[in-house]
Parts: sequence; C-alpha cells; structure tokens
Amino acid sequence: MSIEARKDTVRRLYKALELGDVDIADELFTPDFITTEGEHQHIVGPQGFKEAIREVHATHAGPRFEILDILGEGDQVAVRWRMTATHSGELLGVPPTGREVSMEAFALFRFAGERISERHAVIDRLGLLNQLRAA
Repeated sequence: MSIEARKDTVRRLYKALELGDVDIADELFTPDFITTEGEHQHIVGPQGFKEAIREVHATHAGPRFEILDILGEGDQVAVRWRMTATHSGELLGVPPTGREVSMEAFALFRFAGERISERHAVIDRLGLLNQLRAA
C-alpha cells in the first residue's frame, strides 16, 4: 500500500467520524487494533472504536473534522486535525452548554498491510474544558 493510499484511508476515517459511520471501523482496522490517548483512553479492537465514535456524537452535535496537516512515511501516517461541534451532551463532567467548541489534536496511525493497526493521539482536552466552562 502506498503512502498516498494510507493518507487516503486516514482521510476516509475522519469523514466517517464526522458522519457517525461506526461500521467503517470493521473495514479500516485490524482485529487487534489499539488506540491510546495517554492515560485517558485505551481502546482495543474495532468495537472499542465504534463506542468512541458513538460517544463523540452523544456529546457533540454536528461534529466537523478538518485535517490541518497530514504526513506519511513507511507504515505510518501522522495527522493534525481540528474538530468543531456544538456541545450537546455531558462531557468531562460539564452538562451540555449548547456552545460551539473546537479542539485540536495530533494522531499517529500505524498500518499493518492495508489496515490501521494502531492510533496514538494527543488531544487538547484542557483547551476544550476551558471552552466548556467559559462564562
């Protein structure tokens, strides 16, 4: 699989996230897929990622994902992205505010063949929390 094909796979993933398409996980991830976000999250398998997609849509109405940068080398693709959405469900202990919020993150994807086997992300949750708590 070429680097450009890997980048296209990651782009497809973010479009599916935006649409709430949980079934994409079965197509794009290996059965032993793992994702981490530091101590916050450790998900195993496509089913775990499906639950994460559902959580995003339960707490954020109309999420829009914008890929700001995308780079690839070997079996890895790195992406910097921004999500903008309306805070519509309890998140980080904060009840729904109805505010439009935005957060940025970096993610590194590793491929095994044509599927994603790992995702490791750093997400600006503090910046998001500050937006949720703003008066």
